[in-house]
Amino acid sequence: MRNSYIKNYFKIYIWQGVSLILNFFSMFIVVPYLTSEPVIYGIYTVCISFSIFLAYADLGFMGAGQKYAAEYFAKEERGKEIKVIGFTNFILLIFLLLFSIGFFILSFHPTFLIKDLLPGKEEAIASSLFLILALFTPVTLLQRLLQMIFGIRLEDYIIQRTNIFASLVKILSVLWFFRNGEYNIIGYFLFTQIVNLLASLLTLLIARKRYDYDFKALIKSLHFNKKVYYKTKTLAFTSLYLTFTWILYYELDPAAIGKLLGAKPVAIFAIGLTILSFFRSIVGILFSPFNARFNHFIGNHDELGLKSFFTTVTTLVTPLIVIPIITISLMAKPIVLSWVGVQYYEAITIARFLILCNVYAFITYPSALLLMAQERIKEMYLVNTLIPLIYWTGIALTYKIFGLNVFAFFKFIAFTISAIFYFFILKRYLNLSFRQSFQRYIRPILIPVIFLFAIAFFIKDYLPLEKSQMNLLITALVTVFMIITSFLLVYCSSSYFRNQSRNILAIMKSE
Repeated sequence: MRNSYIKNYFKIYIWQGVSLILNFFSMFIVVPYLTSEPVIYGIYTVCISFSIFLAYADLGFMGAGQKYAAEYFAKEERGKEIKVIGFTNFILLIFLLLFSIGFFILSFHPTFLIKDLLPGKEEAIASSLFLILALFTPVTLLQRLLQMIFGIRLEDYIIQRTNIFASLVKILSVLWFFRNGEYNIIGYFLFTQIVNLLASLLTLLIARKRYDYDFKALIKSLHFNKKVYYKTKTLAFTSLYLTFTWILYYELDPAAIGKLLGAKPVAIFAIGLTILSFFRSIVGILFSPFNARFNHFIGNHDELGLKSFFTTVTTLVTPLIVIPIITISLMAKPIVLSWVGVQYYEAITIARFLILCNVYAFITYPSALLLMAQERIKEMYLVNTLIPLIYWTGIALTYKIFGLNVFAFFKFIAFTISAIFYFFILKRYLNLSFRQSFQRYIRPILIPVIFLFAIAFFIKDYLPLEKSQMNLLITALVTVFMIITSFLLVYCSSSYFRNQSRNILAIMKSE
């Protein structure tokens, strides 16, 4: 592994870390304003959940294209890189236009998606939000294009710099759109979309100047390319299927809950979903540099390098993922109640299950990246078929009996089963026994996890449970203390983690 890439990882983590902190503040500053009217917040959540589909509008060709573009970048073949990016973004553009038309139609018939919308204010808000989505859907093309260009160069941190400024502006805008009891959620959403557009245009200028990127050639490449299509189609259609199953598992909850149970249950579920999304962002930050790097190894036919890199990644990220997730799960009750209040009490159990869905990410994320990089199609089909099948079967059989909680419970069950599958992939690839797997991944975090359960038990009766900024701050500080102390226990008790951390710091100082 080239030392320069470690420096790039460091920059990515620094800037994405800053972005994550802003998202954290946004979650605890913006959400209390939005949740002050639960039904309207439920409508907003359903509408926004459909904007997530824009990330999947490329039929899988963006993921496949980024893999091959990263390989061409590693081989310094700029022309082929541009052709792949142009073709995949052409596919994305076609389907974004179709999504835009769909959102426009929904703006006239929002009751098709949201049960029991009252005529007047509620229906008008839903219509306006869908109309804004329709108008700004094409901005997704620019965002995905920039992610490809910067991502394959392991310089995602440049995008994050611009997004950080945009996030600050959006957070501060809450003070305007929700001032003095006013609840202007339509104006807020429109403003955030405009800010996203301006941030993307600024990043585009940076790419042009930094890489001397030939955007004229890229624009000319925005068409169907038969050669690129045949190169990418197998992985793309696999990615499309994975996308379809991912949507079924991860993105349809608000729409299904809104249709089956109404807007208020969506608002309750959205609290846990917001925390889950926050942890997905953390996991995304941890693994964002590694997708391109895996493909660099594949492009250069360096299997030993890939295996060594895979080992290092999975070992180092284990405590970084497991400890914060277990901590937040244990602290779910004081966090939810001090954040959004007792009217969202039902969200506590939901939040716990949704948070724990990512506790296996140290296995599932890198193993999934490995399967994609190695184009192991059958295994990708198998695991991604099981997840939504288990999830929706469980919901269909039990939601009338147990209600809203089953959406979170079966999400955790499905994720657990997929983690078992990925564990055997990891074990076989690294040629580990069960004992070796335990020593490498579980033993270093045993003492910290025991500490977390012990301290959570002893302080549970002393934590504030009423909604207020001060109570939320106290809860946050206690949570941060628990996480930091647990990390110190990992550092002190695990020689491997300690040595790897020192090696990384030594490399950073030498550059």
